[in-house]
Amino acid sequence: MENNFIALKKVLIKRRAKLLSAQKTKRYVRRDNRHGDDMDQADSAYEQEMSYIFRGRESDEIKAINEALDRINKGTYGRCDRCGEMIGIKRLEARPFVKYCVDCQEDIEKKRELETAMVPSSWDESEY
Repeated sequence: MENNFIALKKVLIKRRAKLLSAQKTKRYVRRDNRHGDDMDQADSAYEQEMSYIFRGRESDEIKAINEALDRINKGTYGRCDRCGEMIGIKRLEARPFVKYCVDCQEDIEKKRELETAMVPSSWDESEY
């Protein structure tokens, strides 16, 4: 499995370089959306929001890649951060920066969904 980790390390380094390069070359311009009609203002606000979301995702991916590279260097790469079992090689090849095995990831997502569903709404029907 170590040979696979060498290949995955190269994939991670290449992906990180690509993301960092893209961040340097992109110009995130904040437009003054006080001018123009309502549609222009809405378009501008939408573009800014999407740009913000994409920047956040790219930053999150870079952070995850750095953490994966750190795990490779420490010798803990390929083990689930939650249960300690080995993560399947197919999963690592598909997403080399994952921290959890499939079972633990599914469990985490189910708990997150439950927590979200249990958050009380601020909307009270009896008020209307």
